[in-house]
Amino acid sequence: MEKIISVGTLVYDGYDLKTALENLSQLGIRYVELDSIKGLFEHIRPKDFEDKKVRDKIKRLLQEFHLSCVSFSAHMDLTTVGAISEFERRMLFARELGVKIINTIAGPSEKLNIFYKNINSIDKMAKSLGLIIALETHGDIISQSDSKKVLEKIGSSNIKINYDFVNVVQLSKKRINLREDFASILDWVAHLHLKDIVLTEDTWHFTEIGKGEIHYPEIFQLLRDCQRNIPVSIELPLRLRVSTKGCTWKTESVPKIEIINYIVKRSFQYVKKLLQKS
Repeated sequence: MEKIISVGTLVYDGYDLKTALENLSQLGIRYVELDSIKGLFEHIRPKDFEDKKVRDKIKRLLQEFHLSCVSFSAHMDLTTVGAISEFERRMLFARELGVKIINTIAGPSEKLNIFYKNINSIDKMAKSLGLIIALETHGDIISQSDSKKVLEKIGSSNIKINYDFVNVVQLSKKRINLREDFASILDWVAHLHLKDIVLTEDTWHFTEIGKGEIHYPEIFQLLRDCQRNIPVSIELPLRLRVSTKGCTWKTESVPKIEIINYIVKRSFQYVKKLLQKS
């Protein structure tokens, strides 16, 4: 069975979507995760979701560069006013592009009741469209393995987890056993975000996968043991900085395309090697 390794267009923050897709194709990448992350980075803007011309243009670009889109990062707070209709637009857009998995955050823990109400409506549409909604481990309603209680209450085969290893490490301030946490929630996981970080003084920087804090070999050992083909996506927000106090910002400077491509290529090769072992 083919192992699906996507690369998120977020790594090309500062460049347009065509440039991102063209460079990924030249690197031999075959799967891409399009990014529309509210408040952080949007290769696809909210107004684009209902624009047929934009959708058709993206389809042409994917075809031109021989890329398929399995997952879509459409992060937004699902507890806000109007969240249901806003997220439905994302789902319809994703379905038109052949996407199977939509990744998103859930929302703040203090709005858990609103989340349950909204996710039921979102789940119904996801079922009708044949989509999986993967809630990201983000330090909110969905944080780490104890979030499986939320999934159990929802009780839907269309609502799963997008496990982001770096998010879990950062938000737990490295006090968590990542392997044990991941193992305890693995049955609920439908998608993985792979990235890596290094700490310089009091600031986290994102780096080439395999060169940072995350010990991925033991993670992929778990994937081999579970015998499931879980899609993974390399997500490298190279311009993002996160302080140990939780403050986030983006650098004004944009990395040169050659540097981005080098990091993407090395990260992809590293992940591919681990997946082949599994």
